[in-house]
Amino acid sequence: MSKISNAVFKAFIATKSKDGKIAGDIAAQVVEIIQKRITGIPGVEDVQDIVEEVLIKNGYASVARAYILYREKRAQIRKAKELLGVRDELKLPINAVRVLKKRYLLKDDLGNARETPLELFRRIAKAVALDPESEDEFFNILSNLEFLPNSPTLMNAGTDIGQLSACFVIPVEDSLTSIFDAVKSMALIQQSGGGTGFSFSRLRPSGDVVRTTHGVASGPVSFMRVFDTTTDVIKQGGKRRGANMGILRADHPDIIEFITAK
Repeated sequence: MSKISNAVFKAFIATKSKDGKIAGDIAAQVVEIIQKRITGIPGVEDVQDIVEEVLIKNGYASVARAYILYREKRAQIRKAKELLGVRDELKLPINAVRVLKKRYLLKDDLGNARETPLELFRRIAKAVALDPESEDEFFNILSNLEFLPNSPTLMNAGTDIGQLSACFVIPVEDSLTSIFDAVKSMALIQQSGGGTGFSFSRLRPSGDVVRTTHGVASGPVSFMRVFDTTTDVIKQGGKRRGANMGILRADHPDIIEFITAK
């Protein structure tokens, strides 16, 4: 009954009517008619037909028209969700469902969603909560959209990956070994859904002499391109583009090249 009342109330608001307070009365009449006419669980279309009938009968033709528009919009959203192959008990906006399917819902081997948004929240609550009581409390908070965790938690909670952190800072020392160890760590972290940050301030400036080879250093910006290229070919958790943050001290000799690198 609350869903019917809410839908009717939105129709009153759409017509800028001050009679929104009677939405509950309309809903009560609808429920009474449903109980008399329909045995078992009524279909969505059946309920909506009766709502229109009751609105017109009570002299709210303009509100009925607004409700019809609302009804058509909801039907379009339901159809779009069906095309996406996602069952949505939470009645989320279509764009939200599209993003959830693309990035966060678990999929089968054919790439089809094998969980609903509500099941996603249950998976997270079960993985994160300390006990069953906390699980139910956290699940209710999630399903009411009062709080949402970060992307790695949405993707990985309750899975074999289990990586829930979003941001990692990786040290980069002034040696090829340290630089490419950092590249490797970055790749593995981004593969599991994390983002990475680096300070390149310890790298010697461009043109500086390399004692071991008697060659010339290429500078931090050139090595940043190695990090950038690696990130470009790896999706975070296999579902979205990777993200990096690079910083350089203001007193580093290559600071101007760094500022203008993009």
